[in-house]
Amino acid sequence: MSEVTRSFNRVRNDGLAERFYEILLEADPRIRPLFNNTDFKRQRDLLIHAIVMLIEYADGKPLGEMAIRRLGELHSRRKMNVTPDLYPIWADAMIDALAQLDPEFSPDLGQKWRNVMQKGIAVMLQMN
Repeated sequence: MSEVTRSFNRVRNDGLAERFYEILLEADPRIRPLFNNTDFKRQRDLLIHAIVMLIEYADGKPLGEMAIRRLGELHSRRKMNVTPDLYPIWADAMIDALAQLDPEFSPDLGQKWRNVMQKGIAVMLQMN
């Protein structure tokens, strides 16, 4: 099991999604309107699933790739209109939430998380 997976398992049920969205919605004024009609209970579940798929994709699993491509299409300009410049803000918000919640978080672990996220984000950006 990778360090990222162990980190995720430590925080996934300890408010990761809630803290992440608190940080994300305050990070940039363009983000909050994208969530105007969002059911956040469902959204938290979707986020946890998306993180699992990011990790699966980074580990080379076909299901992860399929899911990340689907997420990329869903978040594209044609559908949810998530522009490429918002992805680094998303990643930074995730790192901030992880740093606050994971008692074993370190700069090295943060870089490993960024590497995992960047692999999936690169695919999602191709769908934009």
